[in-house]
Amino acid sequence: MEHVTTASGSIDEGIRFMNEHEKILKMIVLKDQAPLIFDVDHGALLVIDVQRYFVSPDYPFGQTIEKLVPGASEGYFRRVNEGVLPNVQRLITAFRDRRRPIIFTGTGTYHDGTELPPWLRDFDNLGMALVGDRIWPHNDDPSWQIDDRVAPQSGEIVLHKTTSGPVNSTKLDQLLHNLGVTSLVVVGLTTDICVTQTARETADRGFRVVVAEDACTTLSEEMHKSALLAFSLAFGRVRKTEELVSLLSEETRGVTTW
Repeated sequence: MEHVTTASGSIDEGIRFMNEHEKILKMIVLKDQAPLIFDVDHGALLVIDVQRYFVSPDYPFGQTIEKLVPGASEGYFRRVNEGVLPNVQRLITAFRDRRRPIIFTGTGTYHDGTELPPWLRDFDNLGMALVGDRIWPHNDDPSWQIDDRVAPQSGEIVLHKTTSGPVNSTKLDQLLHNLGVTSLVVVGLTTDICVTQTARETADRGFRVVVAEDACTTLSEEMHKSALLAFSLAFGRVRKTEELVSLLSEETRGVTTW
């Protein structure tokens, strides 16, 4: 059986028998072996859209999903409350202990939803048709607020956004540069939309970005995994909360690799 060779020499002969997707997965694994560069002293945590209406089934977001397909949101809300929120709490504590910035975002409307992009308005229209209420709340509505279990402390920044990624509808980019941030950990809801959109936008703006894979989720685990794979292929890294908390708890100074 012949070995497959590349510019770097001979590699595992089993690769030649992999299908296309398996080869891309192998490529991601090999790429991920390169050291991850993260500057703890210039790091920040972005907590994306961990709002009351995104973590509880009692609001139009969850109610609309259940009207469409009963039971479709049960796994999502279970993962949010049993896994994502505890891990977001751990990372918040770790960043606070290191006195590093934590920035929260929330999605909603300033007015009546007309300022939202069409795709978000379409969801609002769906909510109105099925449950008689818009999905995206006004920023003064209690349901817009960050969930109490991960609530911002006094002095921590909360940004209201009207798009999936905050770079497009807030001053996040300028804010991070003003704070001297070069490295980011991104967590929150949901993986495939606002979390990886934020991670991609900030990576494109020159930040080193890590997504905490067990501190985010979406409506299905398959979509969650696919979104993380696409991000890790090109834009940044994916790591577990435990690894990131360990990095932050050590007496790390300056740029570190692991």
